Amino acid sequence: MKQHAFRRLLVAGLAVAAALATPATANAAAPSNDDFGTATAVTALPFKATQDIGEATASADDPTSCNSYVAWSVWYDYTAASDGFVRALPSSTGTLPFVAVYTGERGALTQVPGACAAWNTGPSTTFPVTAGQTYHIMLFQQYSGAGQQATLDLATVPREPNDDFAAATPATLPGTYSGDLTRSSAEPGEAAPTCDPGADHSVWYRYTPDRTRSISVEARSRWSPSVTVYRGATRDALSEVDCVSAGGGNKRPVFTATAGQQYWIRVADDAEGASWYEIRLTTAPALTPNANTWPNTPSVFDDVSFSVNPGDRLGRPLVSGELRFGDGTSVTLTGNNTQVTHRYAADGDYRVEISATTDDGRSGTGSQTLHVETHDVTLTGLSMPAQARVGQTKPVKVSVVNNRYDEKVVVSLRRKTDSGYYQEVGTLTQWVPAGGRVDFPFAYTYTAADAAAGQAEFEVVANIDGRYDGDNHAADNRLTAVTVVRAQSGVRAS
Repeated sequence: MKQHAFRRLLVAGLAVAAALATPATANAAAPSNDDFGTATAVTALPFKATQDIGEATASADDPTSCNSYVAWSVWYDYTAASDGFVRALPSSTGTLPFVAVYTGERGALTQVPGACAAWNTGPSTTFPVTAGQTYHIMLFQQYSGAGQQATLDLATVPREPNDDFAAATPATLPGTYSGDLTRSSAEPGEAAPTCDPGADHSVWYRYTPDRTRSISVEARSRWSPSVTVYRGATRDALSEVDCVSAGGGNKRPVFTATAGQQYWIRVADDAEGASWYEIRLTTAPALTPNANTWPNTPSVFDDVSFSVNPGDRLGRPLVSGELRFGDGTSVTLTGNNTQVTHRYAADGDYRVEISATTDDGRSGTGSQTLHVETHDVTLTGLSMPAQARVGQTKPVKVSVVNNRYDEKVVVSLRRKTDSGYYQEVGTLTQWVPAGGRVDFPFAYTYTAADAAAGQAEFEVVANIDGRYDGDNHAADNRLTAVTVVRAQSGVRAS
């Protein structure tokens, strides 16, 4: 939804509160133009009139203007002598009045698109006029005008000099240009941008690059206008290169300008959003592609996730590229697969290289180092007696092998309880050198509870001490075994 499409709703909250206010009561001192039917005739411009609006009232058929409650209103009629633009500027000794412009007859009035000046749109409104057309101008407020005087200032204003395609302003790089879209219009047959076809208040710039380069067009205004870039020699032979609609956020038009080719830049908005604007032409920044990885320090057991970013400050999306993993393999990137996974076969430092192209044609490369490090110890043996009697203490030997880095290993011996959970009965910690095997010696004394169950079931679990993420391959860090347990000779197990 365009940003300015809802701005007329901004005054709705005030309207609810203002509706509770008591409107002024009509009396003999009401202004002569208090009613639509007794509007002040404006015969020539410029025009300026000040009047006491302390006793002004609202008529039952006053239109709801600017989405605002009307507490009082006064009216002016102006019949345009020629085509052009008129600025209506209200002022007051108290609260600033609103102004709205209409065509048509009483009971069937149509507001001129965009011709509304309220607290959130600025003090004045500029609107296009057609020769012979009568315009009804309503000055009004949400609150009583008691003790106030109001002034309406009407004046013709010049059309923007680059309103027409043929009068496009020559642009240079870098260059900053400004203007007022309220004083512009669309020519018959003018190209309508694909991203914002309703933007019909337009101005034009032309740019011919002396060398091929990538160009960025930054635009700003009260509500952010649409910017469309075309290529072609004449108005009837234009080809759209890029288009960003009003309210496009941080996105801006970016295009590769070929040396000697003619480009046209159309800045526009609809009547509701038209306002002052400024555009700036600059060389588009280079891409610095990069990839976020997870895990940050993966192991050979991890599927590493690469989230590729084109590294564009202008926010244009990636459409193609290549991700080289640094181990001799790579993957082609498209706009649909900027997140890929890869598993490395060995530890080491890998130079990850990314090439990327955005939808405006810019390309760039980037690189970064990914460190792969695997910490993995393996339980290779659990030796315990096959049988035992109550009261006997038997040795339990656990073997740990480590093929990678010197590690401090913690081994826990656990017995399975009647409830099905394993309860720790012993813990040993030892250094296991890279390439070595170390035995962890435990001992266990069998109990009457073991004999009552007929057996004692054990598990041993190995962990690497001092590492927050532990062993990278925990699947080989657990072994189980069972010892059949009998009561002492001559003693029955209970």
